[in-house]
Amino acid sequence: MQAVINELISLANKGRVFVSMPWVPGLTPEALGREGLYEIAATDEAVERHHGILRLNQAGLSPLDHGGLYGDAVFEGILIDHGQIFLFKEHMDRWWNSARKLEIDMPYSKEELSWQILRTVQAVDFRDDERGYMRPVLSRGFGNLGINPAKCLAPTVYCIVSTIQLYPPQKYETGIELSVARRIRRAGAEIEDPNVKSNNYLNNICGLLETRDKGRLETMMLTSRGNVAEATADNTFLVIKDEGWEEDPSRVSLHTPTGDYCLMGITRNRIIRNAKALGYTVEERDDLLPIDFVGPGRESFMTGTGCGLMPVVGVEGVPVGDGEPGPVTRTLLETIRADMKNPEFGLSIHADRNDLARYIGN
Repeated sequence: MQAVINELISLANKGRVFVSMPWVPGLTPEALGREGLYEIAATDEAVERHHGILRLNQAGLSPLDHGGLYGDAVFEGILIDHGQIFLFKEHMDRWWNSARKLEIDMPYSKEELSWQILRTVQAVDFRDDERGYMRPVLSRGFGNLGINPAKCLAPTVYCIVSTIQLYPPQKYETGIELSVARRIRRAGAEIEDPNVKSNNYLNNICGLLETRDKGRLETMMLTSRGNVAEATADNTFLVIKDEGWEEDPSRVSLHTPTGDYCLMGITRNRIIRNAKALGYTVEERDDLLPIDFVGPGRESFMTGTGCGLMPVVGVEGVPVGDGEPGPVTRTLLETIRADMKNPEFGLSIHADRNDLARYIGN
């Protein structure tokens, strides 16, 4: 328990949060009406909007916010590393697309909101060698206690900026094992579009609860047909190496689930591009089974913003390959680490408004 408390205190001490809400006296949290903590946002809305950059203990959400009441919200997870916001534009584009699919109107232009988020990052004052994380959220905002979205006044926007470490650093050398959720299944697009990155993660949480007694750090989720969909917070990859792969990279093939049941991850897409550049073949499949990931000649890994690329060395106690991160996995891990250092793939945390405008416009 004390370790959890210490982690939360560390996150809070480092963190800042940009908060933006319509101003309704008696309903909007008081910090957004306190002199020196807020500005009046210039938006086209019919209601006055206040925003500000706050400490985590100053911020608050209305109890009537539909993001908290119903998960009626969309979010992103964005990495800060080597002094830049990694793939910032790609994450902002996906956030906008998720909002569009749920018909939540962004109250800001993309450039203006990106600027407010960048200001929040700069308020945290990261060192260039320090890793950080951003969690921008757009909810439908506060409304009455029914679920009808038409009863909400205007959206709530906030972005938490602090540090993150999902996995111990040594796990990138040794890899992790996955459990498999067999009772809880990943819903398809006929129930919930997996490519809307919404705040409703209850299905994934239930998958972790199902397997928590096994002591593993991640859980593989299956579709209703029993095929692999994704892990609870990451995309999954299988690597198959055919004879002669050391001399001929085309004999290395990466297999990953299709977007019918999984989020088309931004890190996932970057790894697919890197794999193809190395001469590997890549196949998106809807028929992968957990047993396909284990046995000789196999490697496996997960991808995600928080984890980057994490080697997988076992599934339900059965080794993947020889039970250690393989050479293809290690090679791809180095490619994504190189990308994180490359200014081509992000925005400097020291950028000014003009730098941001050029970045967003490219």
